Amino acid sequence: MKEAGKELDRQVEKCLIDVAQGKTESVAQLFELTYRGLYCVAFRYCRHAMTAEDLVAEIFANIEYIASHYKAGRSAFNYLCKIIKNKYLNMVRGEKRRRIAPLNENILATRQSIDDKVTSITVRQGLKLLDDEEYSVIYCKFYIDMTFREIAQKLDRSLGSVERTYKRAIGKLKDFL
Repeated sequence: MKEAGKELDRQVEKCLIDVAQGKTESVAQLFELTYRGLYCVAFRYCRHAMTAEDLVAEIFANIEYIASHYKAGRSAFNYLCKIIKNKYLNMVRGEKRRRIAPLNENILATRQSIDDKVTSITVRQGLKLLDDEEYSVIYCKFYIDMTFREIAQKLDRSLGSVERTYKRAIGKLKDFL
């Protein structure tokens, strides 16, 4: 049994090396050798059949890039399994960021509800010092956990403008506190 695993790993390694060298006919053989095992690994992580299939499909969609970064001598199948794991973790992290809270179309309309939730009178007074643009950036950054790039897209501003507005707002809050 152990020898069969080593032989499989040698075949997978050969296919990865061939694909890295531009021999695309090895992709089909690599798929046949690894699909089932990679699907099982992906399913263990995500517990969802379609997501597991998507993870494996993503591996094979980028197989030339993946193969070009493979270092010979290491377990080839474990290398692919590690990529499955990392892709799954990246997917989960991205979903957590997006699930935090939906962004209302009119951020300023939610200003009153946010102020009501803020328990510290000092922070509430500090937030009142901010103009609408500064408040929107602070709201997106801290209450929705958006990146500056996402804020820039949502507010239709440049990335530099959002970062400057953020720094200005933080400066005002620091001066107030």
